[in-house]
Amino acid sequence: MSNSANTSSQQQIVPQSSFQEDRLDFIAWALACVKIDARRVGEQLTIELPEADQSSFGGQRTVTVTRTADERFTEWLTVKIAAKEKPLHARPGKQPLSVNDLVAPLFDAYTVDGGQIHLGGCQLTDHPFLRLTFPVDAKTVCHVFVAPDGSTVEDELARELGLDETSPVTDLPPRIDEMAFQTLRGAGLRIAAKASSSRDPEATVVDPLAAAVVWIRHADGQLEFTIGDSSATHHFSSWARLLAPQPYVTRFSGTSTFHLAATDDGRIDAADQIATCEHSGRRVLAEDLIECAVTGQRVLPEFTEVCPVTGRASLRGEFVTCATCQQRVSKASLVNRAAPELKCLACSQLHKVGKEDPRLVWIFGEHPGLDRWGRWQLAETESAYIAQGSSLTKRILVVIDKETLDVRRLASAGILSPGWTDVSEPAQEELLR
Repeated sequence: MSNSANTSSQQQIVPQSSFQEDRLDFIAWALACVKIDARRVGEQLTIELPEADQSSFGGQRTVTVTRTADERFTEWLTVKIAAKEKPLHARPGKQPLSVNDLVAPLFDAYTVDGGQIHLGGCQLTDHPFLRLTFPVDAKTVCHVFVAPDGSTVEDELARELGLDETSPVTDLPPRIDEMAFQTLRGAGLRIAAKASSSRDPEATVVDPLAAAVVWIRHADGQLEFTIGDSSATHHFSSWARLLAPQPYVTRFSGTSTFHLAATDDGRIDAADQIATCEHSGRRVLAEDLIECAVTGQRVLPEFTEVCPVTGRASLRGEFVTCATCQQRVSKASLVNRAAPELKCLACSQLHKVGKEDPRLVWIFGEHPGLDRWGRWQLAETESAYIAQGSSLTKRILVVIDKETLDVRRLASAGILSPGWTDVSEPAQEELLR
């Protein structure tokens, strides 16, 4: 440990650093590393000397130093640090050290309806960062930080990890072998040299006052959410000091949430993604429900069917038979639900078509007798063609299955008659041939 920058044929400069510290505070920190008490009053630091060291200072029990510590004190402290034969060790002041310190904030962040949360396992691992301390001037020192992989630690991360606010570890610090320490130290010196040469390519960096291993804890584990017989796990991995609750991304809806619940069939998901089927009362994923076109209720598809006219689903109890095409249709497809004869939108919206219409050509090919009729109108649903033709005195209605071209209904009426009369089977053959 030296009091000022060494001089040589090359200019030596201090590496640039955002992290500076009062020199007296650093001396007090270094003394604490070797278990020597010191107290600061104003611009002076009073040190309680161990009995074995009092002879070095003329038998004094205490010694008072200022920022510009004399050479004798500087040499003595350097020897004390070197006598440890091990690196200095430190930890951030506000770093969680136990699993219990970590999990309480995590547990508080989540709500599990009808269930519980517990720790499914957690491992805390110490990682060695390096702090190199350099003299800036008589009043100040600066620090350069090195990550475990030998890279530079960005200023923001250094502050977040608490590398700039450490406390000495004097009893049973984590172990780091000499080769690993020297590798880190070498990386730190290269980083410091690079920071110095950016200002003066010919300059070299001053020798560090001290090198300390700062132990940063990393947490890896998982939370387990349990509701009934169902469970879900949520992994976490972070520097212990930076560990913060993260939303759980659900398996089924993909929602990020801190509030979990379960469906009746045991699927754990975000509470706001679970809803009740208004027909059965079952708790299911909201995305599993569809809207009934008649009632507007959110229900499970298994209780519905699709209307061939509208293509929309409705509860099975909300279907009726159209008086014209005789298809089973949703009440939402009716022209007038209060009318004596219920008629669907398809039957009320027939459009004029010519005999060259591909649909009529297809129908006439299967039932050539229909080609004798004229003035055709046509509509279609998802499963049927509804066609109406006429002559001078009569009208004919034919409902044809789209897939098979089978006749579902064949009826006739007078040209002015409002209703339809089904054609008997013998008469159907004559009309269709």
